[in-house]
Amino acid sequence: MIFVTISAIAFWMAVPTEGPAVGSQAAPHVIRTLPAAGATIAPGPFLLSVTYDRPMRGGSYSFVQSSADSYPACSNRPTQSADGRTFMMRCTAAPGRTYHVAFNETPYMNFKSVDGVPATPFHLTFTAGSY
Repeated sequence: MIFVTISAIAFWMAVPTEGPAVGSQAAPHVIRTLPAAGATIAPGPFLLSVTYDRPMRGGSYSFVQSSADSYPACSNRPTQSADGRTFMMRCTAAPGRTYHVAFNETPYMNFKSVDGVPATPFHLTFTAGSY
């Protein structure tokens, strides 16, 4: 009986608490970014990508800038991976700059699961080193 009780507690503690949900579905969430949060990258061309925990709605995304100075120069449209979980854009980083990119930020909440559940907002900050 002790084993059953401990197992139940461990399972309860392992269940993630997600952001806002629609109906009974937890909101999708970011599981990986490139560059990684807090990374220092080489200046010049780089791939900006975000990966979610599940397939996302095609052609629906919100790469949000807080200011033009802190957002990298990127291509106009991201591409989506075949599994629907990753969105990628070609960008260019200037040396010595710190960048901030939000993936979903009110009122721009277009990253959505295939079922239409908006993803939990995620903020990415990274820096470009010097030459």
